[in-house]
Amino acid sequence: MEIYQAAPFSVIFAFIFYLSLYLFRKYWISFSQLDSSIQIQFISRVVSSIHALIVTLLGSYVLIADHDLYSNKLIYKSDIIILNYNMVIGYLFMDFLLMIYYKKEIFEWQFVVHHVVSATACIVASNYGYFAYIAALRTLSEASTLFVNFRWFLLTLNMKDSKWYMINGIIGFISFGLVRIVTLIPIWKAFFDFTTYTQWPTIPLIFKLICLGTSVPLDSLNIYWFYRIISIMTKSIKSNKQKRLN
Repeated sequence: MEIYQAAPFSVIFAFIFYLSLYLFRKYWISFSQLDSSIQIQFISRVVSSIHALIVTLLGSYVLIADHDLYSNKLIYKSDIIILNYNMVIGYLFMDFLLMIYYKKEIFEWQFVVHHVVSATACIVASNYGYFAYIAALRTLSEASTLFVNFRWFLLTLNMKDSKWYMINGIIGFISFGLVRIVTLIPIWKAFFDFTTYTQWPTIPLIFKLICLGTSVPLDSLNIYWFYRIISIMTKSIKSNKQKRLN
């Protein structure tokens, strides 16, 4: 993959970020009254949600409509798959730069690890087509990002006691479990199945190690985040029960 193929997406998402920040500050009074650090986090999540929606839709289309993928799970490339990966790479690079620039507002080591391993996996899949099926499945994980971000919006706008917060929490829990935890089963099954393919020996060892080296930390992060979601939901349920008793 040539870097210029992903670079335009970095520019586009950066433009959306700063345009949104300007428009929200100018036309949304409540937003303009928020602390500047909260404003940066807010817009960062707006852009994250836009990226997540597009990537999820494209990833779903590939898994549903691209039948050639299922005949070439180990090594495969198509225009729409490359487009999707380049979009992910471009967004991750832009968001990484934002984390550096707005270090106090949005920098988190967990996200740095996530961005690095995700971008590395996408670069390999986009350039060489290796582990295409696994990469396609992983694009679905962005679906849960929408609900994670929406939860943050509701908390920031003091809507924790609203029905929207409860509904989003339930849907977010289910979606995260489905696209980030349940998918681990077909992902790792596919990886071990690949070792029996006749094409397996043709893939350089370095790329096999990259696949493992990106999958393990990414899956570990997802399991950790899912644990945190369960903890938050458990505390919320206990708190609601306590309020009813009182």
